[in-house]
Amino acid sequence: MPITHVYYLASGLWLLGLAGVLLRPDGWARTTALVVMLVGAATVLVGAARAWAAADIHGLAALLLALAGAYAVVLATLQAAPDREGS
Repeated sequence: MPITHVYYLASGLWLLGLAGVLLRPDGWARTTALVVMLVGAATVLVGAARAWAAADIHGLAALLLALAGAYAVVLATLQAAPDREGS
């Protein structure tokens, strides 16, 4: 598979995530869109590592995916907490 296909896929994911961040009003959709943007960035790193035969870039991509997962979990936990001040 040519490297340009990887870059097209990553660009599409990143632009889809950017559109979701800019157009969605609620927090859940924005969080999901932001995670899609981070996955697009990790896809670029994996494609570059494949093209340049550099294994150390895969570690950076794994770190970016871990960051995206942690971001999603923290935001989901914060949004799931009910407001108990009124009771």
